[in-house]
Amino acid sequence: MDTSVTGFTAWGLAAGWPSLRWVEPIHGRRDQPVRGMRLGHASDSAMVLTCTYPQRSVDEEAMTWGFDPVREIAFETTYTQANLALHQISKLAERPDGLVGALVRYARQRADGYRDWPVTCWGGPEASTTSLASWQSGFSLGYPGAYVIVHACGIDLDQVELEDLVDLSGYEFSDDPTEVGAMHWELWRSRPDFGADQLAAMLTTA
Repeated sequence: MDTSVTGFTAWGLAAGWPSLRWVEPIHGRRDQPVRGMRLGHASDSAMVLTCTYPQRSVDEEAMTWGFDPVREIAFETTYTQANLALHQISKLAERPDGLVGALVRYARQRADGYRDWPVTCWGGPEASTTSLASWQSGFSLGYPGAYVIVHACGIDLDQVELEDLVDLSGYEFSDDPTEVGAMHWELWRSRPDFGADQLAAMLTTA
């Protein structure tokens, strides 16, 4: 897959990855073009998701609605992180009523305080970071023409180094997670299990 078809360049891991690598388009509202691109990297012990959003598109949309574009990227970070944490609960029956709503509230409140997040580096530009359950996540404003978000499980964010990728031929692509052989983050078999009560307790102290 050539990123020229999307109109922007994706940022992915600079180092080779020993196992699965795949592409997931990040969709926006219905009938709107793809908002961004997620590159997935998974092994038996770790997963790293790198998400690229074209800065111009994000800024224009935020300007239209009167939003702070950086806060919107922070919310993209925390909202996805909340979904990642939710999928660590292996059985749907173990998810108590109200947990999803609590995760959404957490995502909004945490994003509101993005200016106070700890800072790290991904082999270059600084990134603001936050964590939940087994996931470390962060976003960076330092990549040219793009807002970049990274989610990591099983590896520290400060060990991540990114590069811009024009050729994605080394990544599998599928727009349909039900397609045979498709790999999306929620299908990672090696994700560590996390108890619903543990997650709920973390949200009350966040």
